Amino acid sequence: MEKSLFSELKRIGIDEELASKVSASLDPEYNATKKDILIMQEAIMQLQLQGERNYQSLSSDISALRTELHRDIAGVRTELHKEIAGVRAEISDVRTEMGSFSRQYIITFLSLITTIVSVFVINWHFHQ
Repeated sequence: MEKSLFSELKRIGIDEELASKVSASLDPEYNATKKDILIMQEAIMQLQLQGERNYQSLSSDISALRTELHRDIAGVRTELHKEIAGVRAEISDVRTEMGSFSRQYIITFLSLITTIVSVFVINWHFHQ
């Protein structure tokens, strides 16, 4: 039991000296003293301190990532607004072009109708 408890205490990050003391104080044949209780409290405090350090480290990492993410999102928004403005300009150019094509087709169609009507009128005039 001592070896496995000692190795488990080492694995979770307790000092080697304190881990051996805790392992020895939990031996069933050993009579516990006030010093053993203090050793257990020290082990608990080391675990709490280690947990707090890990929390602070993760908290600062998350804060840095959040700041970087917000900066990246702002950059993407700026690029997206520029792209949207460019697409709107292209769409307005296409609309203008389509309007001019439409006018050209109407003018061509009306001139064709005028030509056909003038041919029929001239043909009718000479055949009467």
